[in-house]
Amino acid sequence: IKFSEIMPLVARCLHSGHAYFMVNNRYVAEAQNEALAAGFRFHNWLVWDKSTGTPNRWYMKNCEFTLFVFRGAANPINDCGSRQLIKCPNVIGGEHETQKPVPLMEHYIGNSTSPGQTILDPFMGSGTTGVAAVQMGRNFIGIEREPKYFDIACRRIEEAQRQGDMFIERASNG
Repeated sequence: IKFSEIMPLVARCLHSGHAYFMVNNRYVAEAQNEALAAGFRFHNWLVWDKSTGTPNRWYMKNCEFTLFVFRGAANPINDCGSRQLIKCPNVIGGEHETQKPVPLMEHYIGNSTSPGQTILDPFMGSGTTGVAAVQMGRNFIGIEREPKYFDIACRRIEEAQRQGDMFIERASNG
């Protein structure tokens, strides 16, 4: 799926509010250009420091980039002391090859929503965003085209609904 297909669809779902798109360094320009073309307005680029690196011929990749955009009014984030660099250990041996840590998703959700609001993840994978959303008292809509991951996500979200927030390590800014 291409950003030129994704961005207009997400923009139609979000009339007002924040959106986060996680990409590796190869897709930074394309993601931003397509988001702007779809009617999003640019807030910032955020960087997730994974603490671990993926071997590479040039430099080990130890971070991911998050395009932080909005539609409607330019509302501030809930914690204006948050920084662009977010340090949070990568998930090792997770249930999806690009699984994100729950504390990272909690950080983004907590900065852009309030309890009772709805979170949409159009690429749900193993359901990390859904887990974070339900633990934080948000409603969640997830879309995943791979049945295997859809089933994993449903199981993880149902477990999170039953369990609640049990001392999950938080992401740190710095």
